Amino acid sequence: MTAPSGRAVFRLPRPAYLAVLFLALAVTALVQHPVLLVGYVIPILAIGFIARTATIVDADGITVRALFGSRHMRWDTLRGISVTGRNVYAVTDQGAVRLPCVRIRDLATVAAASGGRLPDLPQATPKYAPSRRRR
Repeated sequence: MTAPSGRAVFRLPRPAYLAVLFLALAVTALVQHPVLLVGYVIPILAIGFIARTATIVDADGITVRALFGSRHMRWDTLRGISVTGRNVYAVTDQGAVRLPCVRIRDLATVAAASGGRLPDLPQATPKYAPSRRRR
């Protein structure tokens, strides 16, 4: 996810749009009257959510984008990165901000894009499903 310029952008995967397609088909089956066309607002909001939600890490700081609004945190205001369960948070003086679309395996990429402000971490090794053996 890292561009050659030292910038990393973390987004939802593109196949998430397929779920929106199935949701739109389900809404189409439910629309029986022109008033119920309002039901198409849900798939439209889902498309906006997928397209807009991202975490951008560069030399200036971390930018968190949501469906409505965004927040930029400069490196000098960040106290560190916290991992709770499966969520990654940027800890600031005002509290913690969840970094959407950033997984634990992406922490090495975040550290590399920080320009040395975070300690270097080794790249995560991929885990494969166990193979089934014949008995």
